[in-house]
Amino acid sequence: MRLHEMISIKSKYSSNRQLLSIVAVIFILLQPITYAQASAAAPEVTIIKASDHGLVANGQDMTLALSKMLDEAKQQKMKKIVFDKGTYHFYPEKAQEAYAFISNNDEGLKRVVFPLYNHENLEIDGQGSKFIFHGSLNPFILQDSKQIKLTNFSIDFTRPFHSEGEILAAGDGFLDLHIPEQFPFVINSGGILEFRGIRDYPPGYPINRRLESRKDAIKAKSYVFKRMLEYDPVTRATAFMKVDVHTGSWLPAEKLKGERNIRIFHPNLNGKVGNIMTFSAKTREYPGFVVSDSADVIFDNITIHHAGGMGIIGQRCHNITVKNSKVTPSEGRIISATADATHFNNCTGKIELIDNLFENQQDDATNIHGIYAMFYDLIDSHSAYIKTQHPQQWGFDFIQEGDTMELVQGESLITYGTNKVASAERISKEITKVKFVDAIDERIKIGDSVAELREYPEILIKGNIIRRNRARGMLLNCRGKTIVEDNLFQAPGAAILFEGDARNWYEQGGVRDVVIRNNTFDNSRFSNWGKAVIAVDAGIDDEYKDIARYNRNIRIENNVFNVFDEGLLLDLFSVDSVTFKNNQVNKTDAFPERKLKTPKFFRVRSSDNVVIENNEFHGF
Repeated sequence: MRLHEMISIKSKYSSNRQLLSIVAVIFILLQPITYAQASAAAPEVTIIKASDHGLVANGQDMTLALSKMLDEAKQQKMKKIVFDKGTYHFYPEKAQEAYAFISNNDEGLKRVVFPLYNHENLEIDGQGSKFIFHGSLNPFILQDSKQIKLTNFSIDFTRPFHSEGEILAAGDGFLDLHIPEQFPFVINSGGILEFRGIRDYPPGYPINRRLESRKDAIKAKSYVFKRMLEYDPVTRATAFMKVDVHTGSWLPAEKLKGERNIRIFHPNLNGKVGNIMTFSAKTREYPGFVVSDSADVIFDNITIHHAGGMGIIGQRCHNITVKNSKVTPSEGRIISATADATHFNNCTGKIELIDNLFENQQDDATNIHGIYAMFYDLIDSHSAYIKTQHPQQWGFDFIQEGDTMELVQGESLITYGTNKVASAERISKEITKVKFVDAIDERIKIGDSVAELREYPEILIKGNIIRRNRARGMLLNCRGKTIVEDNLFQAPGAAILFEGDARNWYEQGGVRDVVIRNNTFDNSRFSNWGKAVIAVDAGIDDEYKDIARYNRNIRIENNVFNVFDEGLLLDLFSVDSVTFKNNQVNKTDAFPERKLKTPKFFRVRSSDNVVIENNEFHGF
């Protein structure tokens, strides 16, 4: 409509004021708009669509396109990456390399698909997508990043890092197994079973660069195992009272009639026909999500179908939340992560695990702790060499200038002093040269430990389901306030274990304020992992058991314990102040009753101020 045509509409209005208003609006609309004005008016673009950067769910290798997109997101300070819902594939050939020291997992040169280094204020939304990883890959490493949210996607591997087989027959020192196709294997010339990985080439990979035959390809990667464990295919949990058979990777075998049927030999083998025998991975090289030296990280609606190590490992981080998420095996498998579902080491702030499903992982649902390092050698009155002891802690930097360290007697775990770090120099991945502000306490001796005194995180574990895994439910070894409520535990071992030691795993514990309330402990401890449904223990030598009180202030109230016999509900050692009251204990027939060598329900050793009262027992 032309200007004179617009003005001609004045006859439709009853007043000049209306006409003047219309003319004024038209005049403003017709003014020229400068480029600067347009730029200022346009909203800031902060979202990247993955499809605009070549990431499409077409079966091709998306690794390189992803790497370029992440670099651009960092440079342009994008706040959100959105994937179209689909299945995305990632291969090792074009993944970035980084040498990583990962606490309680294995160090090494890693191929990393999502290298989130020094990112800030970024959300990755998969919108229900599946991220599929081929070969030896680390899916995610977050390093020196903050305000990161990962949401709405799953991760899985085409060839898992463990192996499985169905039991066809069992005899004296042998088992007959059927091995599904997704777990490639060979019986080598020496008659030893070896699990292998088929080299998985991305579509379009040059034919002349491929290995010539399937036989050669099978030699490309060995999936080394170290132990076996039997699972019930009906319950999907470990078979009743079954324990690990430690085989190492040297297991004699022979082929049987029938495709993929074999017989394996070991003096400790036994099993039930129809059950699933699992072969645990020897190493923990490929955890799903590594979060290191980062802050304010949220996992929301993430599913981990498989990881070659822990599902989520957080080290030296501040504020981590895992909510509405799952660690659960993909169809056709009985194992999810090959170690803990989640694990947190030397963290601060808050750790929250809310409304998650943790099942079928080969270790605990979570383990929250610090690290002890050994007092290795005295240099002078103010300086010493400090050594991280466990190989899966080597390279872990937790001694820095300004830190305050507690000095701990190794045999008793008693803290007898503190000292502030003036300087710290890394000598090797095991040894750090530390100079202290004050003279070193004369009572310390070689073999004692040091650990960082820090702002211990507050822990909230609420509304989770923990079931069908190997080992225990949770290891809680954090000195910050810890609340465990409204969870369901169906753990084969101890549902909750408090521990800490300076002799084996070197995990700093010693809780100070724990509330366990309104949970259901449903027929836990149907294997040998743990002494009670809730166990409080510590690595303390007998000569110090009367004076050491390592864990303190634990309240266990208003929970339901469904149990199949009169085994230990609570086992206490070296603890001060425990209350167990207003709990309900129900007898079930979920498993056969065991012959017990312990007192009924409760055992208290070397502990003080223990109150057990007002609990109800039904069906006994």
